[in-house]
Amino acid sequence: MNEYLLPQSQSMGLPLPNTVSAPVEHDEAALITASQEGDQEAFAQLVQLHQRRIFNLTFRILRQYEEASEVTQETFLAAWQALPSFRKDARFSTWLYRIAYNCSMKQLEQRKRDQALQTAMQEERALERTGDNEWANAQLEERETQAFVREHLARLPAKYQIVLILRHLQDMSYEEMAEILTVPIGTIKTHLFRARNLLKEHLEAFEREWKTRG
Repeated sequence: MNEYLLPQSQSMGLPLPNTVSAPVEHDEAALITASQEGDQEAFAQLVQLHQRRIFNLTFRILRQYEEASEVTQETFLAAWQALPSFRKDARFSTWLYRIAYNCSMKQLEQRKRDQALQTAMQEERALERTGDNEWANAQLEERETQAFVREHLARLPAKYQIVLILRHLQDMSYEEMAEILTVPIGTIKTHLFRARNLLKEHLEAFEREWKTRG
């Protein structure tokens, strides 16, 4: 079975997210303390406790298995390196979520840059072969074959995507979301309100366009 390995030690393997890990009966606070003192085995147990939830979050944001796996790995590596700065007055899981969110956002930005370059190259090649009209038709057909709601969710600004994901797919409270995103609860509620309305507008516009074609 393949494993994701933290560079510092091969003993800190991260099992694939769809495997079932044996339950770890340990006091998390003790594991955190031991990890901060450099105990890699203790940290490996923390990874085992939290990896599934962290992977779920990164996958909800990125919607690509391989990228989510890589960012989950990156999250725990960053957490290991940042452990000395972790204050125990905060929840360890929330701290991990914040790191995962930041790593996911970096990956999204990198993906946007890569996709922009790839799209520009594809458009140039397609225009050379078929002209503007055929390229536009091919692009429209490709979009319409994608998953309906996922496509429209992905069109929202990142700040609106993440609040919908955390609230409705990760079932987080406003307080947890505010702590992870480091913004006031009022801002969270405002973003959620705007995100829902914007997504509704996208879907309604798509429906109107579809009916016009019919």
